[in-house]
Amino acid sequence: MKKLILFITIFCFLSCKKEVQQTQPIPKKIQSKSDIGKKLSFEQKLKILKDSTSKDSILSNDIQFINDSILKGKFKLDISKYEIEAKKNSCLPTRLSKKIFDEFYNEGFNNLGDLDGDGKDDSVFVLTALNYCEEGDSYYFTNNKIPRILTDSNCCHPSSIIKIGDIDEDGKSEIAEYYSSCASRYKAITIYSLKNDGWKEIKSFSFVLNEKYFIEKDFKRLFRKTSKNHLKYFEISDINIKGELIASWKSITIK
Repeated sequence: MKKLILFITIFCFLSCKKEVQQTQPIPKKIQSKSDIGKKLSFEQKLKILKDSTSKDSILSNDIQFINDSILKGKFKLDISKYEIEAKKNSCLPTRLSKKIFDEFYNEGFNNLGDLDGDGKDDSVFVLTALNYCEEGDSYYFTNNKIPRILTDSNCCHPSSIIKIGDIDEDGKSEIAEYYSSCASRYKAITIYSLKNDGWKEIKSFSFVLNEKYFIEKDFKRLFRKTSKNHLKYFEISDINIKGELIASWKSITIK
């Protein structure tokens, strides 16, 4: 008899739970018959995200806000090729407050001179990730033909990119990026070369924070062109127990 009562109780509980689930209201955003029973498309998800964004917030790929409020009309950034890739991978933008954008992504431009050999100066600036698939900030250039440099760091600044000269003498300048993970004293410097309309990573080496070399004023002293295609760089890999730098000049070839 007890077993029968227990069975009836469980059956009634499951029936009530199922009925509650069935009577849950369908969100207004997807209430049309065409949306019920099917997976939302990328465009539908994006529309819901846009419609639910408050006035004091923006989406990370809001190009109008970026061009008007961050770049202040000095340059019109084109992110269409990155948006195509985001849609292909179903990577939706993130939502950020306008205050965050203004505080952390309003550092302006760093003029690097002519990078691609077209006779015009190119500047670099920093923006946050365009969508949740990207892990960190990106460096963009005031020439839409020059591709951005993606990072997995949120401690990027326009001053962290420097021009180190045309090492391979192909008419395009090589650049170096100072990489910081924000917290650790172990940093890195990466050398890039512009090849076939894309940035080719040439070499990444260590730069440990120390009291002898300061990245803000000594960045350019870490590189030395020796001849065509050949470059020396000063790697600071560590500091020993006596406080002495473990560092040396090393050579690389850029082709």
